[in-house]
Amino acid sequence: MNSFLVRYSILFVLFVGLCSWGEKAHRKINSSCVEFFPKELNQLKVWAPILGDHGSDADFRKKDDKTEFAKHFIDIDNYDDFNRKHRIEEDFETAYLKYGIEKIKKEGTLPWATDSTYNALVQDFKSGNWDQAVLTAADLGHYVGDGFMPLHITANYDGQLSAQTRIHRRYEETMIDRNINEIQFKPFTCTKINGVKSCIFSYVYANHSSVSLLLKADSHAYTEAGNQYNSRYYERLWMESGLFTIRLLEESSKTMAGLIYTAWLEAGKPKIPADLGN
Repeated sequence: MNSFLVRYSILFVLFVGLCSWGEKAHRKINSSCVEFFPKELNQLKVWAPILGDHGSDADFRKKDDKTEFAKHFIDIDNYDDFNRKHRIEEDFETAYLKYGIEKIKKEGTLPWATDSTYNALVQDFKSGNWDQAVLTAADLGHYVGDGFMPLHITANYDGQLSAQTRIHRRYEETMIDRNINEIQFKPFTCTKINGVKSCIFSYVYANHSSVSLLLKADSHAYTEAGNQYNSRYYERLWMESGLFTIRLLEESSKTMAGLIYTAWLEAGKPKIPADLGN
């Protein structure tokens, strides 16, 4: 069985019991983004519950859509260019020619899927399809959230390369769910994002540094808990990873807001219907 199939099998098992970042975290990211909208988008704040309710739609599509799986991750540290230069070819056509389509599919297409979903949102705004726009925005928030989840941007996605198997579920679901009420975001107003594709790849590159922080936190928590995954383990894991985890969730929500605002601007600032929430 090749590595892609191994990964698919492992994460399909994980998916049975959770969504990436966990359903509660994706709901938090998506529903909170409206609080970062500028005044121009005040009418879109009614989207909050819909964005939250549909925050994990992209995960659920994995069951039926075989193309969906690769959109949720990028094993970016499997690219020599990233390990040498801390970046890869960002243009899809250039990446296709340099790395080959099989390499790209195997390592995941998360940044490109995020960019294409952003472009779809621009078209929804241009066409005035507000019912579809909110669903596209929910998908966009999901992919942005995955780009801020450390284990979605590394080959060591379940700790299988560092003897920390099942860290994926321990971290993004169990620990987050135990502490979801402690996760509060600070006030912020988003602005236009210049260079959407560059922005997407930039946060993926930057967030990769959190992989080592998370692995260290997991190892320390396991030792402190007497080599058991008990309540003490989760308390310690939150103690060591809580600050950067809240930062990742908050920044993903802010980025989602910025991308929605930028898509609206790129679409020509279409008039938002007064009865949007009815």
